[in-house]
Amino acid sequence: MKESSSSVLGAGAARLRRGALWLAFALVLLIPKVNRLRRRRSAWNIIRVLVALAGAAMLVIGAVHGYAVMPLIAGAILLLFALLVRAARSEVSVDARARELGALIAVDGGRYVDAAGRRHHAKLFVGPDQLWVLDTALHVLEEIPLSQVRMLVVEPSGENWRFRVHCEKSTAEFIYEGNFAQHLAGVADATIRSRLNRELPVLR
Repeated sequence: MKESSSSVLGAGAARLRRGALWLAFALVLLIPKVNRLRRRRSAWNIIRVLVALAGAAMLVIGAVHGYAVMPLIAGAILLLFALLVRAARSEVSVDARARELGALIAVDGGRYVDAAGRRHHAKLFVGPDQLWVLDTALHVLEEIPLSQVRMLVVEPSGENWRFRVHCEKSTAEFIYEGNFAQHLAGVADATIRSRLNRELPVLR
């Protein structure tokens, strides 16, 4: 009898493990689909409402049947899922923002130093006749007409590299850090130079 009961328990444990593996596999396959749905805010909010109703129903069923454990656990999980997994925030891609601005190319801007001396992680969007400095949320920090650019300077600054865009009445400064600082500053410099009109004064 002991051998028989132990074999039954072993078989049950094996089935439980297989079921858990299949469930994990199914969840992995569902993640991309769930993420796509989360980007569709209205559709995802409807799904959240349905999941919350299903969770509430499971809790009621569990309570009616003498606080059955499985329905209560399932209901709690569904309710938590509905409450916590919200629709993904709509994010504008770099390409979409470039098209919106009319920029031709976007390059790393290192850390842009604003008028107050604060540093912002930045990207440089370069258009036919305009240079935009954007932060990580792709909001415009500064807009520079290329016709006003008078000099570009790339130079070392301690362990970092500094890139400066001198204009008629102001200077935009960018600090590049890390192992590729010189390369990134050089890319920004070369990219802007490639878009400057020939009529501008010789840059150095």
